[in-house]
This record gives sequence, C-alpha cells and structure tokens, in this order.
Amino acid sequence: MPTRRQTSEFHYGKLGEMVVRVLVVFLGAVCVGWGANSLSRRERKEGYVLLFDGKSLRDWRSLKQRPDAGPWVVRKRLLTWKQGGSWLATEHKYDDFVLRLEYRTGAQSNSGIFLRSAPAGNPAFSGMELQILSDHGKPPGTHSTGSLYGAVAPARNMAKRDGEWNKVEVSVIQRRVAAIWNGEKILDVNLDDPEYAAAQERPLAERVPSGHIGLQAYSSGTPVQFRNVKIKVLRVGPGFPPKKPE
Repeated sequence: MPTRRQTSEFHYGKLGEMVVRVLVVFLGAVCVGWGANSLSRRERKEGYVLLFDGKSLRDWRSLKQRPDAGPWVVRKRLLTWKQGGSWLATEHKYDDFVLRLEYRTGAQSNSGIFLRSAPAGNPAFSGMELQILSDHGKPPGTHSTGSLYGAVAPARNMAKRDGEWNKVEVSVIQRRVAAIWNGEKILDVNLDDPEYAAAQERPLAERVPSGHIGLQAYSSGTPVQFRNVKIKVLRVGPGFPPKKPE
C-alpha cells in the first residue's frame, strides 16, 4: 500500500504533467498567432503588403453567387465563410502581381483562388481559378488542387492532408502564370499558347487581362481557412466604385 507521501508525489507529478501540456499548447498557439498575417523584413523590403490583416475584411468585397450565401468572417485571425455560394473579391483590380497565401482544408473542402476575374459572371472563367480541394494523394488533373481550373493540370498534386497548412505563391505577369505549391513549382503557363485554346468555357488567351483577386466559398464541404494573404503589386488597374454610405 502506498504511503501518504508517495500518493502526494504521484498527484503532484500528474499535475505537473498537465501543466506542461497546457503550456505547450498555449505557447504553440501564441507562436502561431505571432506568425500569422504578418510580413517578414525581407517581404517588406521586396514590396509586399498584406491583403488580410487578421482582423477585418477591409480591402475585400463579398459577391454572392447564390441567394442563400452566408457572409465571409474573420475567426481567430483566420479568413473563412459561414455558408458557401459566394466569392470574396479584392477592392482593386490587378494586372501583374505576385500573391502569397496559406490555407487549410477540412472534409470535402472545395475552394479556389481567382486571378484577374471580372465581378460579373463566373470568376473562374472571366479570369482564372487555381483550384483548392480536399484531395491529398490524388492524381493531378485539370480539376485537381493546383490546376488552372478546366485548362491546365499541375505537374504534381501538392495538397497536404486536411488540417495541415498549405503555402501558395502565384505570379501573374503579363501573359504568364506560374504557381509554387508547398515549395514545388507546379505551373508555368503561357496564356497565349494554342494548347489552351480548348480550355473550359473559353481559351485562356481570351480571359480578361486585368481583374480582381478572389477566394471562393463553395456551397458544400468544410469551409477553407486562409491566412497570410499578401501581395507584391507590379501593375494595378481600377477597382470597384467607392461604397455608398449606409
């Protein structure tokens, strides 16, 4: 039978383990918070600015594609949506730029990154869409993660497992689109290449040359979460008209 002292030592030992675990979780969350939605010194020097500050939807405008679409929201410094059927467009139009962001998926997530898209019509085809899916380990195709939707398959499907953060960098410069997904270059596309004349809906060469950057809220599946959305602007176009006072 254990003595009272041994019993006390056992309970204090268990309590100590619990305290250590709580501290590890807390410090991990703090470190993630410090690193989220910020610019490194090098990024500042290279001319990057934040498109999402982790607090608000400033610099963005939600465009409904379904009447029952819910709002985009900021939760715990992450950008996501409540109910799909819309897309979130930047206030400004961009011609040439380098975009960086991080995202993570959940069960059956479906989203995308719109590039040079018009506010009217389907943004995936007025401009272009980089597809985001919950499809880790599946073969690449023209509708897989990292594809230029309906037009160009990525060299590899670099999607991580649900719940893990993915890093994306896309360069849209004149008539070329290149994408790096989780450290690997998966796309390098000449938009005027005749090979893409048969792209879904319309040839890539006929997509608008200037438009909004956007994020898609699909109508089903777990909402995707975004953070560290930043841009280096090389050439900018006109944006939406100023919002009317409410």
